[in-house]
Amino acid sequence: MTEDDYHRYISAFNARDYDTLESFFADDFVLENAGFAVRGKKAFREFYAFFHEFCREEVEFKEFFPGRNGFIDNVAIHFTGLKELSQEELDARGYSGMTPIPVGVTVPVESTSTTN
Repeated sequence: MTEDDYHRYISAFNARDYDTLESFFADDFVLENAGFAVRGKKAFREFYAFFHEFCREEVEFKEFFPGRNGFIDNVAIHFTGLKELSQEELDARGYSGMTPIPVGVTVPVESTSTTN
């Protein structure tokens, strides 16, 4: 992935353009997040359809470092609570590693990841 590709990915994510987002993934990809895994494009859409109903999530680009076999990225993700969401609801859906964001509160999380 090039830095230009990565910017397109972030733009698609922030726009909730799941068709474009899915073009970056294999059909059987696994997204590991907060102690649970989303497996495949169908589960990806189901998770984000649910999650984005309760929380606005915006990715802010910081840095991108290309490598021969992958890249390292640094982003800030801003989570803003939109609707009440309980820990019980998250647990019942299998997302027990997540923490609800209170309505009207924005929580910034800086993240650096390596992708091969």
